[in-house]
Amino acid sequence: MIVKRLNPDALKNALQKIGPEKIAQDRMRQKGVSFIFEIQHLPLSATLILKQEAISVGGDFATPRDCILAKEPFYDGVLIVSAKQLERLIVKCHSQPFGLKHLAQELKSHLKSQKPNNPQIMAILNLTPDSFYEKSRFSSKKALEEIYQWLEKGIKLIDIGAASSRPKSEIIDPKVEQDRLKEVLLEIKSQKLYQCAQFSIDTYHATTAQMALEHYFSILNDVSGFSRIEMLEVARDYKPTCILMHAQKTPKDMQENVFYHNLFDEMDRFFKEKLEVLEKYALQDIILDIGFGFAKLKEHNLALIKHLSHFLKFKKPLLVGASRKNTIGLITGREVQDRLAGTLSLHLMALQNGASILRVHDIDEHIDLIKVLKSLEETN
Repeated sequence: MIVKRLNPDALKNALQKIGPEKIAQDRMRQKGVSFIFEIQHLPLSATLILKQEAISVGGDFATPRDCILAKEPFYDGVLIVSAKQLERLIVKCHSQPFGLKHLAQELKSHLKSQKPNNPQIMAILNLTPDSFYEKSRFSSKKALEEIYQWLEKGIKLIDIGAASSRPKSEIIDPKVEQDRLKEVLLEIKSQKLYQCAQFSIDTYHATTAQMALEHYFSILNDVSGFSRIEMLEVARDYKPTCILMHAQKTPKDMQENVFYHNLFDEMDRFFKEKLEVLEKYALQDIILDIGFGFAKLKEHNLALIKHLSHFLKFKKPLLVGASRKNTIGLITGREVQDRLAGTLSLHLMALQNGASILRVHDIDEHIDLIKVLKSLEETN
């Protein structure tokens, strides 16, 4: 007899190797999925009921030691269940009072969320003199050389910006931004490069967005989170894929007095409200960007990467752009030019936790990263 302990992520391949019926495989895979939820500020009555119901389906709800004394009106806890147990628990909670019906609805949103199978690289191209990473600053001529090289390497997503959004950067005049973009946009349109890859315009100006979309860009990356009606109207008219990034204030002041009562709850509310607005403008093709480094401290950024799967409940592709950012410098003590290893570490975990797209400076290294990760996933 030989026993080999498997990584839970290898369950799909292991089942395929054994070869049970497909229906049975799907059922068994569900049994192998585990969910852990931190639930805060739950009323005492709901806490006691949830504890009982979780145990009844074979899971558990961990509560503070003194919860049994019922001295506090609210408690925090950790719910631990498999997918099948969660299904049964949702049904039980749906008929319960004390806010458990609302909890059931929230838990249900996580039940069908799945990690993506084919992550993609989005290459960063900055036509700016002041982007935080010097090697990402391109003239029009150099930018076009890079684009053609990326296309040869099979890159299918290219994000082009002509206004820096680094912390403390000033808002620039859209005419300046458009003048920087003009030559590159003309080449993309005239040479039909948009047939080889999707081009994304990284801007907070509606007129610049319109200019790029008229040159066959198909993705609109608004770092202001579609906070202006003019940008929404442009998006409505051209129907691009919209990258909805979580951010607060402007790049100039976004890192001043950063504070969240509860980061994940506030980001949930932001995405929910913004998705409703985009839907009113008939925009359905949306990518969510957690806004790594935008109005967030180191601990916020790390928590978002570690618990990224939380946002899979929105059923939208997740974009992460941690490339060479300040959080890596705070951890490693390294300057921007020496943050590649830290970038790859964060981006690997982001992929493992549900990211669909990595927005990166270092193309070759991230191509290798994805190749290695895919090979590991295919290994029994």
